[in-house]
Amino acid sequence: MSIVIRPDNQVDVLAPSRMPATLIDHFVQDKQAWIQKKLRFNTEIRAKYQPKLFVEGESFDLLGKAYPLKLVSPASETHIDNGKLITATASADNIKIQLTRWYHQEAETHFRQRCAHFAPMVGKAPILVGIKAYKSRWGSCHHDGRIYFNWRLIMAPVWVIDDVIIHELCHLIHPNHSKVFWQEVARINPDHKKSQTWLKTNSLLLEL
Repeated sequence: MSIVIRPDNQVDVLAPSRMPATLIDHFVQDKQAWIQKKLRFNTEIRAKYQPKLFVEGESFDLLGKAYPLKLVSPASETHIDNGKLITATASADNIKIQLTRWYHQEAETHFRQRCAHFAPMVGKAPILVGIKAYKSRWGSCHHDGRIYFNWRLIMAPVWVIDDVIIHELCHLIHPNHSKVFWQEVARINPDHKKSQTWLKTNSLLLEL
């Protein structure tokens, strides 16, 4: 059985068709605290989120710093100049494509640099650092030594990004979430729980 909380606060309970109603009711009652927590998140956090319109002056984040969007013509490669995020004038859909491509480039460069910085502290380096468009995770570590990060993470503050990087690097040694794994994470970053809380609360801000 599982419970899905929709953005509009609709609560869906998924269960096998032959599951007795009493067991389903008991399952839902056991999950009441979790359900209420998710409903509060939708009401207090998700409701404040405004989808991007991709218009002049709109704010876009890079490494936790906000930059107002400036649209220019003739076409220009997306870049930051004088505190503004510059990109070519286009339709909203095309501006989104331009910014997404730019964020991918920035993410790949930054994540590789920071992995190289933290790898000696962990004692092991990945064989490859890449980016992916994950929907429900911020990073992944493969048994062969490859590490991938969600490109949207590049919008988060540096200290949040660093914690995700440390987390995935530690998986190169401990491919699980055992006690010894968390001890290794805490050795390098004692405040790692702070970034986890930030991502849970602000994940919608890392959307295009």
